[in-house]
Amino acid sequence: MSKSALLPIVLQSLLATAALAQCEDNVYPLSLVSAQGVPAPRLVDPSYGGHYFQFDSEAVFLAFDPATPSGVYYVHVTDPFNGADLVLSGNDPMDRFVQVVNTNGVITLSLPFSNNQSAVFGLGLGGQGQSLLLQPFGTNPAEPCQFKVWAGDNWDLTYGPENPYLLRGGFSAALGRCAVLSYENFRIGSGIGTNVTGSVFRDDDRSGTRNGSEPGLADWEVRLVTGSTSLSTRTDANGRYVFPNVPAATYTVEVPLVAGYVGTTTLQLAVEVCGCADQNIRDFGVVAQSLRCCGHTIGFWGNCNGLRLVSGYRILPTLPGLYLRNQFGQQVAPGSAFALRSYLRMANSCNMAYMLSAQLVAMHCNVMTGLVSPHCRIRDRQLGVLTIGELMQRAIASLAQRGYTPVGSQFRREQELLKNALDAANNNRNWY
Repeated sequence: MSKSALLPIVLQSLLATAALAQCEDNVYPLSLVSAQGVPAPRLVDPSYGGHYFQFDSEAVFLAFDPATPSGVYYVHVTDPFNGADLVLSGNDPMDRFVQVVNTNGVITLSLPFSNNQSAVFGLGLGGQGQSLLLQPFGTNPAEPCQFKVWAGDNWDLTYGPENPYLLRGGFSAALGRCAVLSYENFRIGSGIGTNVTGSVFRDDDRSGTRNGSEPGLADWEVRLVTGSTSLSTRTDANGRYVFPNVPAATYTVEVPLVAGYVGTTTLQLAVEVCGCADQNIRDFGVVAQSLRCCGHTIGFWGNCNGLRLVSGYRILPTLPGLYLRNQFGQQVAPGSAFALRSYLRMANSCNMAYMLSAQLVAMHCNVMTGLVSPHCRIRDRQLGVLTIGELMQRAIASLAQRGYTPVGSQFRREQELLKNALDAANNNRNWY
């Protein structure tokens, strides 16, 4: 080959070498922001002098630099320092390919190769364009709560589309230019564990979204479930719940429905916990079905109209199962309308079990005639939130064990609380 023929090859080699020397990483720096597009604090680690973004929650959004060229980028999260580049991204690999469209510095994003229709985008840097939620991701126990996010447009699919590998920066012969490769370190929380929190609310307008007037629901069970474990807690007076110090894993947060209620939102939500900072779960909304909760009092069930219903619904044969007591603590079961009227009219609190029995009879008649659903819920200052069915069972159990509770009895207060709750429900004063 002549020297003249070698010249173009040498020239191409020199040009490639020059291009390689000019290629640098982080030409288009990444920013890590909140959902509102506000950059997280950027701190310095004195142990090695490098920078990192600090977040208080796992809601970490990636915003591309306004100068980033349009194209498809591969985005994923790894551990930051030990050189293993352990992939911590928990989503489908195809969801990590991001289509970037740059329109005069305004970035919009999409997932070009994925069937996922639920990609979460926030506001871009400074509220311009879009940013991409990096969650879900796990954590490396060797470097808890410390991460690095990568984004680039040059990858290798040697190991198949389910295992893409982001190539290092530099000149790419396939692209004919410098490959884009950008990365940033970030940390979440203090590394002492994750509290998974949220709330259950009464969705009065059935919109699926909580408004300012819709109250939280107290004493509702919430479960945190994995394939092998299930933790349970209950909501506080404001409808809030918390699972403290949850280890890193994939969980489902579930709200079991109480009888007589329906969900207005999904009642199961998947959550990827990296064990680093609090995870606040979307509110769960429920609403009562169309239950009839129209109590009638002792006075009603002792008059002619009430006793006519008692006879028509054949309630008298069901009374022995209530363990009703008289003033002497004896178990009784009125067998006629006249006997029932006398029993109700003579009820008093000298023996608290007698007064509790009378209120229980009235509620039993309400339920048997369909005036009150056993699924109706009350909210009592002493007993909390419970259904009428649950309240009645507690009253029956107490009467079965303690038939005589005069003044001075250690069990009198317990029966008084049950009596007061039934009385309020019979008068329609404590429905919840």
